[in-house]
Amino acid sequence: MDIRQLRYFVEVVRHNGFGRATETLHVTQPAISRGIKELEDELGHRLLIREPRSVRLTDEGVILLRHARLILQQVNNLRGELRDASNAMTGTLRVGLPPVVGSTFFAEVITAFRARCPHVDLQIVELGTNQMEGALREGLVEVAAAMLPLDEKEFEIQRFAADRLMLVVDRKHGLSRKREVRVADLAAESFVTFTDDFRINDLIRSACGVHGFVPRTAGRSSHLDLVIAMVRSGMGVTIFPQTLWDKIASPELVAIPLVNPRLSYELALVRRSGSYVSRSCQAWIMIASTALGFDVGPGFMKEPESA
Repeated sequence: MDIRQLRYFVEVVRHNGFGRATETLHVTQPAISRGIKELEDELGHRLLIREPRSVRLTDEGVILLRHARLILQQVNNLRGELRDASNAMTGTLRVGLPPVVGSTFFAEVITAFRARCPHVDLQIVELGTNQMEGALREGLVEVAAAMLPLDEKEFEIQRFAADRLMLVVDRKHGLSRKREVRVADLAAESFVTFTDDFRINDLIRSACGVHGFVPRTAGRSSHLDLVIAMVRSGMGVTIFPQTLWDKIASPELVAIPLVNPRLSYELALVRRSGSYVSRSCQAWIMIASTALGFDVGPGFMKEPESA
């Protein structure tokens, strides 16, 4: 058994198939299949059952997945501590930022970090919160911004902002003159939404469900510019954070508070519990605390242990 085989296995499970895992691992599908077969032969158990469009874990596979994640986290911790043993702050820091949250809150943080840590390769991984959880679990990012709630037993959480969702419509839309709009009043509307990996969609579906309807989707995109363009074209209405609207307010669009219910949420920096916090990650957290105006809680950031 080696680390390469365990990583292949975890990535296939995470992507629910071999195809997408090849893109993440940058190896061929036959190589991944061969590595997992070698793992099964060594352990003496079948680990995965291939289905037409997915894979399914066996009971033994469930056990291995739990241990493999812990082993890979320990390997990442080891590499981080060895890298930090040198005086120079170098290496790679992978930070997860949902696109909307990143553009709204973290532009100043990124600029300040690059100035203060010029020898660190800062890699921004853009994923929605729903995908970010998996990236944190697998060690693909060291720290991330995410919409709460998240499991506080699995993740260390540092809250940094609260926000609410606003209805955004074309200025010619019938709702544009309203001072506020009830969620129930949107039952007949067509929606332009972000893609499903954005947790904002979960809030919207839940609020609509309370009033007995499923939002009808006319278009979707992970890119803010395209969402706005579709709303301007009259394709439908959209819902996004007030802080984002404050930055991109357009004279062609109108933002209206939503009520009954008011759709509010918290944002936080998140890292996996038990993970090593590198010096570059500590620097990122402290720069973010200054730029965003929050105090770092005692449990969120720890000093690296001596090598």
